[in-house]
Amino acid sequence: MFLLQDDDTNFHMDLIAGLANMRARNYGIQVVDKLKAKFIAGRIIPAIATTTAMATGLVCLELYKVLAGDHPVEDYRNTFANLALPMFSMAEPVPPKEMKHQDMRWTVWDRWSIKGNITVAELLKWLSDKGLTAYSVSCGTSLLYNTMFPRHKDRLKRKMVDVAQEVAKVDVPAYRKHFDVVVACEDDDGNDIDIPLISIYFR
Repeated sequence: MFLLQDDDTNFHMDLIAGLANMRARNYGIQVVDKLKAKFIAGRIIPAIATTTAMATGLVCLELYKVLAGDHPVEDYRNTFANLALPMFSMAEPVPPKEMKHQDMRWTVWDRWSIKGNITVAELLKWLSDKGLTAYSVSCGTSLLYNTMFPRHKDRLKRKMVDVAQEVAKVDVPAYRKHFDVVVACEDDDGNDIDIPLISIYFR
């Protein structure tokens, strides 16, 4: 059977190998060359063609709505499908909860970005200017800074990327330009404020 991955003139395998290796780099999976990717694709494509076609079709229907723009959330659909039963179930998605602080609004879908190779103190100041008091900064499962630990005060003048490399063992190859941190904050009244993930673009 002649499959798409067997035709070297359509560049499908170049695209698949490239996308697979980008995903591998994001999740720390070993990258593979085009030949290995072709071997893997040859084993799984026939088995998942039907399911993939169905899932792709449903995703594309929702993508058309996104690209068209100006659609209310009620126009979109979450779909659960089980081909073994068979059963198809569609439901309207629930919009994310909107959080408010002063004149700012955000949801869990949002992300804050900071450009520059900033220090820990500069991150805290950036949040302070928004009326937020940060008391804990973490990256992955590692705690980069916390006001409860006196020894963490030594990290205030250090660059965030350096602290992340040392404490969280963040890998920073030449092509990587940012990393994400989770910051726990409170307002002036001591109430916890859930803020979005913060991406620090250090290059």
